[in-house]
Amino acid sequence: MSDTTTTGAPARPTFLTVLCILSFIGCGLGIFGGITGYFTNKALVGSGDALSSEISSSMDEALSSGEMSDAEREMASALGDALGGSMDFGAMATSSLIQGLMAIVCLVGVFMMWKLKKTGFYIYTLAQVVTVAAPFIFVGGLAGGLMATLGAIFPVIFIILYALNLKHMS
Repeated sequence: MSDTTTTGAPARPTFLTVLCILSFIGCGLGIFGGITGYFTNKALVGSGDALSSEISSSMDEALSSGEMSDAEREMASALGDALGGSMDFGAMATSSLIQGLMAIVCLVGVFMMWKLKKTGFYIYTLAQVVTVAAPFIFVGGLAGGLMATLGAIFPVIFIILYALNLKHMS
């Protein structure tokens, strides 16, 4: 089997083709998710204070009731402190916008890798790192850390899989 096509260009391995197609789909979903997340969170700006006060009053009621042991009260109080006092929908909107923009940058990187350009891998990797870091930086706290950690699973896998295909790129 030949390593070149009829035009003389190197053939794209099937595994790289599958990765790129999956990434095209993922980038499309990322762009859509970033746009909808931005507008949803922008619409919720201001409602975070009301929601936060409702949660706080419910927590206070639960903590003051005699139904919880001291250990349970301490854990509930620590959880409330870890989650933070209010939900900052403005920061979440910014994080969503950055993630949507980075999905566009990822799309550029994937297209370059589709064309067997090694530079696309570095663009893709940088955009994925920014995408994963955005919730941690902008949302912060336990919620941002959890979002960043869960959001890192597929990017890390795909970066490793693309790195295995670097030998086919120029």
